[in-house]
Amino acid sequence: MKRRFITTVALTLASVLTLSACSGGNNNDSTPSATNAGSEEAAAKATNLRIVWWGNQERHDITSKVLDMYSASNPNVTFAPEYQGFDGYYQKLTLLAASNNMPDVFQFYVGAGDANQFTTKGLVDPLDTYIESGLIDVTNIGESTLSGGKDKDGKIYGIPLGVNARAMFVDVAAYEKAGLTIPENGYDTWEALYADLKALKETTGVYGADDIFNVTFTLPYYMRQFEQSVYSEEAGIGFDEKLFTDYFNMRKQWVNEGLMPKMDAALSVKGPEESFFAKGQSAVLVGYTNQYPSVSQAAGREIRMILMPGPNSDKAMDVRPGLHFSISSKSENKEEAAKFISYFVNDVEANKVLNANRGMPISSQVRDVLAESFDPAMKAVAEYMEKVTGHSGPLDPPAPAGGSQIDALLVDIEQQVMFDQITPADAYAKLKSEAASIIANNKE
Repeated sequence: MKRRFITTVALTLASVLTLSACSGGNNNDSTPSATNAGSEEAAAKATNLRIVWWGNQERHDITSKVLDMYSASNPNVTFAPEYQGFDGYYQKLTLLAASNNMPDVFQFYVGAGDANQFTTKGLVDPLDTYIESGLIDVTNIGESTLSGGKDKDGKIYGIPLGVNARAMFVDVAAYEKAGLTIPENGYDTWEALYADLKALKETTGVYGADDIFNVTFTLPYYMRQFEQSVYSEEAGIGFDEKLFTDYFNMRKQWVNEGLMPKMDAALSVKGPEESFFAKGQSAVLVGYTNQYPSVSQAAGREIRMILMPGPNSDKAMDVRPGLHFSISSKSENKEEAAKFISYFVNDVEANKVLNANRGMPISSQVRDVLAESFDPAMKAVAEYMEKVTGHSGPLDPPAPAGGSQIDALLVDIEQQVMFDQITPADAYAKLKSEAASIIANNKE
């Protein structure tokens, strides 16, 4: 489960501009000279693509390997890569944009609050022309998948690097020990899950579940169950007081009864691989499907994915892009960048290395080939994604201008509520007022 923390990161501009830390084996020093290329003309065509992404060490390693593979088959193209964890990533992009030093290719999430400032300020190049010309091959990519890279103006600003879905991870042995039956299609009600968590807490001896209510992951799903949404173009938030207070009152009750960890303990978990679930101290976790293999490995026991709980899950579940690659509007290497992105999502050998780390491959051809070689964990993901496809609704609209500020406000208010500094009702009033102000300020 990934919690977004909006932090102030002490990065100096000089350190950002160097783009040297964490670089992979493929870097500026490998740019072929005229002598090595055999002619001045060949050297003039040499391209060094700057590329930036976030992720864990596994993602860094496999992405770096794919960059080397691309350079091996395209000797005129080398890469200047930089990568890091998620915290501070968008702040870094902001500094790069402010210094007119954006990378050619960067990992992105079109429609997210943090991403809005880049598209609205014209810093991201629309990809429609590259798709129309065939530089980005979408022959085996569905229209609904591509639409996950569209912003409010209808243009495509990012190519999805995979597709994911929310899932509930459950500990099979814990359910068996507690004498419970795992609901294959998810819990019909939150109350049914609550009842089972009491038995699961007795089984684990610690918690029934990890924090399964954090606002960046579960709140949007919960609101979709009742045909409401987190954001509103006009009001800032798109949900009413009752839903918000019901959500937090339920969450606080479960924490107070020891079914889930308190807020300070939940905040100590930096990723699903470090969760109480992975340590055998809870029996339920929520996360995205691309996190299942690493969680399964960290847990070292049989775990299963089921649909998220509660009513109307068919409306609330969705199949979403597992991140995007985008191209800077300031790039001098846009065509080469487009060719590389096309390779990244369409090449079978590259995707064997990537192993669906950013989500299930978007190319049907790639999926068909990889399905034959998937390990058990990835086969489980593929099967679950097939199920979700038949149990999901359309994606929410992109976040409005100021969405990242509303995200930060939500995280702040979440902590105030869970640390008993404010009541859910007062929290909603504060959230409604301040979110409206954010929207108004971003329209000026």
